[in-house]
Amino acid sequence: MPWNSSSERSTSMRLPGLSIRARITVGSLVIAAVLFSGAAVFFRAEVEAILIETTTTLLHSDAAPIVTDLIRNPTEPNDGPSEGQLIAIVGPDGEISKSSLPVALRKRVDELVKIGETPQTIDAGNARYLVATTTAVTNQGNWVVITARNEEALGLLLDELGRVLIMGTVLLTVGFGLASWLLTGAALRPVNRLRKEAESLSTTGSSAQLLVPAGRDEVSRLAVTLNDFISRLRRSIDREKQVVSDASHELRTPLAVLKAQLELAHLNSGDAPALEADIDDASRTVDRLSRLATNLLELSKLESQQDPPECGWDNLIAEISASVDRARVVRNGEDLDVDYEIEGEDPTGRYAISVTNAGQLVDNLISNAINAMGGRGTVTVTLRSLPEGALLSVVDTGPGMPESFIPVAFARFSRPEQSRASGSIGSGLGLAIVHAIVTRAKGAISLRNTGTGLAIDIRLPRSTRTRTGPGPRA
Repeated sequence: MPWNSSSERSTSMRLPGLSIRARITVGSLVIAAVLFSGAAVFFRAEVEAILIETTTTLLHSDAAPIVTDLIRNPTEPNDGPSEGQLIAIVGPDGEISKSSLPVALRKRVDELVKIGETPQTIDAGNARYLVATTTAVTNQGNWVVITARNEEALGLLLDELGRVLIMGTVLLTVGFGLASWLLTGAALRPVNRLRKEAESLSTTGSSAQLLVPAGRDEVSRLAVTLNDFISRLRRSIDREKQVVSDASHELRTPLAVLKAQLELAHLNSGDAPALEADIDDASRTVDRLSRLATNLLELSKLESQQDPPECGWDNLIAEISASVDRARVVRNGEDLDVDYEIEGEDPTGRYAISVTNAGQLVDNLISNAINAMGGRGTVTVTLRSLPEGALLSVVDTGPGMPESFIPVAFARFSRPEQSRASGSIGSGLGLAIVHAIVTRAKGAISLRNTGTGLAIDIRLPRSTRTRTGPGPRA
C-alpha cells in the first residue's frame, strides 16, 4: 500500500493537472514506445544474426567444391571461382593459384590466410567484406581457399529494415495511444455519468439513488458502494436532525421551568426559607438537564461507533453482579429486593459488547424497573447460556407497561402517559440507550408483560470476529 500511495503521488507530481484519461494515455504511450522500440531492436538484431549466419554458410559453400577438388587433385585445382564468387586459392608455397578477389583484398592475402573458418569483417578501401578461409590438407601440402562476400548489400538491407522498423514503431505507438485514449474514454464514461448524477443529486437535494449500470464490473460495484454510502450518510443526517429536534423539544420545558424558578428566587431574595426552596428546585432541574445532556451524548456515541470491543461470559457475570450490588446499595432501606441468577456456562464464548456497555445495559434496566415499581418490589436479573449465544432477562413485579406503548418503547424521549402525568423525572432515553447497545452488539431486545410485572429479554449472539489479540475491555 505505501508503494501504491508513493507511486500515485509521484505520478501526480510528474503529470499535474492531467485527467485520468490523459494520464493513462500518456503512460500507455510511454510503455508502448519502450516495448515496441525494444521489439524493433531485438528483431533487427535477430535478422542481422540470421543474415550473418546465412552469409557464413554461403562462404563455406563457395569453398566446399574447391576444397573437394583439391583433395582429389592436389597438384592444381581444375575448377576456379564461379561468376560472382570472390575466391582466392593459395598453394602450399603461399602463391595465389587462382583469384577473383578485388585488388584491395588480393594485396592482403598474407593476412587473410590466417583468418580461419570463422568469418571476419575486413575493410578494403571503400568497401567492407566478410572473409573466411578453409584449409585443404593434401599429401602435397596445405592449400588455403579464401572466400569473401561484400557486406554492402547486407548493410543496405539492414538499413532499409531499420527504417521500416522505425516507421512501424511510430505508427504502432501512435495507434496504441489512440486506442488507449478511446478505450479509456469508453471505460470512464459510466464513471462520468455517475459523477454527473451525484452532482445533480447534491444540487437538487433529491433523495434518489445513483443508477447502477448493468453488469457486475467495477463501475457497477462502485455505484452500489456509493449508494450504500449515501444511504448511511442520509440516515446519519436524519438521525442528527431528529436528535436536535428531540433535544430542543425536551429541553424547552426544563429550561422554562429553570427560568421560572430563578425568577421566583429573585422575587424571594428577602425570604431565606423560600429562597432556599427555590434554589433546591432549580438545582434539581439542573440535575435533570445534566442527565438529559449526558444521555444524549451517550446515545450519539453508541450510534456512531462501529465494531465494539468484545467481552466474555465471565465479564457478563461480573457486570451483572456489580450492577445488582450497586442497586442494593442505593435502595435506602426500602422494601426492594434485587437478585440475579446464572444458568449454564460458556467459558469460550465472546460477545460484541464492551464491559462498560454491559454494565450500563444492566444498570439502566434495573434502574427503570425500580423507578416503575416506586422502589418497592422484586427485580430479578437472569443470564442463560443458549446454543446460539446468551439470553439476559430482567423481570420485575411492577405495574408493567401499556400494550400500546410497547412498540415505541425504544424511541427517544418516549414515556407512557401515566409516567408523564405522574411527573416522573425520567428523560425517556434509558430504553433508547439500552436498544442502541443491543443493536450495536447485533443482538435483539423485546418487552412483554407477565401479568405480575414487566420482562425484558435481550439475546446476544456470539461474536464471529477473528481475534488477533486480547483487545480492549472497556
